[in-house]
Amino acid sequence: MAALGTSVGGLALANPLLSASGTFGHEDEMAGWIDLREPGAVVLKTVTLHPRRGNPPPRIVEVAGGILNSIGLPNEGTDHLVAVTLPRLRGRTSSLVVNVAGERVDEFGVIGEKLAAALKSHPADFQAVELNLSCPNVESGFPFAKSPELAQRCVRLVREQLALPLLAKLSPNVADIAEIALACKEGGADGLTLSNTALGLALDWKTGKPRLGAGHGGFSGPALKPQAMYLVFTAFKKTGLPIVAAGGAETAEDVMEFLAAGARAVQIGTATFRNPYVMREILAALPERMAQAGVAALADHVGRAHRPAAGAKA
Repeated sequence: MAALGTSVGGLALANPLLSASGTFGHEDEMAGWIDLREPGAVVLKTVTLHPRRGNPPPRIVEVAGGILNSIGLPNEGTDHLVAVTLPRLRGRTSSLVVNVAGERVDEFGVIGEKLAAALKSHPADFQAVELNLSCPNVESGFPFAKSPELAQRCVRLVREQLALPLLAKLSPNVADIAEIALACKEGGADGLTLSNTALGLALDWKTGKPRLGAGHGGFSGPALKPQAMYLVFTAFKKTGLPIVAAGGAETAEDVMEFLAAGARAVQIGTATFRNPYVMREILAALPERMAQAGVAALADHVGRAHRPAAGAKA
């Protein structure tokens, strides 16, 4: 029997599939489609310290190879997460990952403090935290994930409050992903999520105006997969950090490719918009793909692309 279990930075998972933040809702929106215990972990939509209304519509447009979104992180804030969302999901997921973002560096520490206080009352409410470092930073005018120093400070502030597995979700819109990744490791990150959406723009050629209400947006979907694959491969090679891949995966073959590149788990996001059962279908197909690859345990496939070919000289 194929062994689908894996772990990422201390987060134990029954299988390698996670929902991608922003595509699975804030609470139990997907419960009408699938059992929330099916994925190895459910990753919640990003929560900020204070409530946010989000960006003006239109917020999503379809483009070749995927979608552009400019949602703007609408949410009810960290206090609502603690008081409403976590109790609502209690015991309903195999693992729960809280995704958080600050608009200023210091807000990451405040959010970490609030999450730590929540765990004192209910230690099993969530099993890991994913830091969205790709969100806008009102202090510098660009995302935290573009600066090694800022990224490290954000991670460290949360690490000082929480002992749970901590994943840094990075942006693909940087010159050197390894530099940012190593800074996050120095700050206390246990692993990486690679990566967030890529910058994109769609125009209405008749008017010359952007098709998104906020102008440009983040591109996601199958066309993003080669870029995400490169980032996973590079970060694994240069940092050795545990990695959750995110970007364009929609089949069991995609998952096996990301694992070979160095990921230990894979997030499924945009694909669920078209097919809410896609993770169930991937899990059903994985044992056959593992057999074709000659592995009985997924862990034996991780990083396969980095190993010398059989018979090659060392």
